[in-house]
Amino acid sequence: MLTRLRLALLLPAAALIGCAAATSSPSGNTPITPTGDWTNWQIQSGSAITTPPMNLYFIGAVETQGSQASAIFTSPTSSGTQVLDFTGTYNSSTQDLALTTDGYLYSIAFTEPSVPNTVTPMDVDGGCISAAPSGITCAVISQVPSVAVEIAPLTGTYTGTLTASSESDSGQTALTLTQSATPNSSGQFPLSGTIVLPGSLGTVPLAGTISGEAITLSDPSAAPNSPSINLAASTNPAATLITITNLTYSGSGTSATFTGTLTLQ
Repeated sequence: MLTRLRLALLLPAAALIGCAAATSSPSGNTPITPTGDWTNWQIQSGSAITTPPMNLYFIGAVETQGSQASAIFTSPTSSGTQVLDFTGTYNSSTQDLALTTDGYLYSIAFTEPSVPNTVTPMDVDGGCISAAPSGITCAVISQVPSVAVEIAPLTGTYTGTLTASSESDSGQTALTLTQSATPNSSGQFPLSGTIVLPGSLGTVPLAGTISGEAITLSDPSAAPNSPSINLAASTNPAATLITITNLTYSGSGTSATFTGTLTLQ
């Protein structure tokens, strides 16, 4: 298995080294025209993948088409996050990916693991580079352990028990999701589906996104004075489990908060 990855990157300068980093300007959640195979990735410093990611991270979509590659990653800044567009090359024989931002501060090179959805360690190279377009010299992160993983598509039916804040509302649920094959302009993959809530709460439509391991869903049909639902969750790299950290339901005189783990059927 190819388990060694090499990642050369600059920290988000505004957040960590006081240097102005150029960023792209995403045009909103406009779907991207499909031209190749898109995959969902989470890359972060540290020794394990976490939700939410800690410290330095790149979360988003990677596309390969023949020998060409591109990516849309979200990374942290001092005031929130930034979206960066990458282009580069892909070697199908060695599984090597090399991605850079055109005139910006980041360059990422790594090898896809031969076993899909496997968290793999990588080395981080240090050094300095002139920050385009300002020409200011910035230091880069050096010798910090990092890990990366490709997240499998989140399409299927997941079942399990939800535990409610009110014990009488606890019970079995079924969450059915379909993940888009292409990301939006922020590198998130749109999701759509339904959830069968415990008891008499009924079936509710859901829509939202997955980015890295993180899942955000809500009821797209919710209107004033009608039932509404908001769901925050995460998946494992193989997308066989969904861990619901917060699901809130409000409507028909009933309010409930749920947590639980659902398994792919």
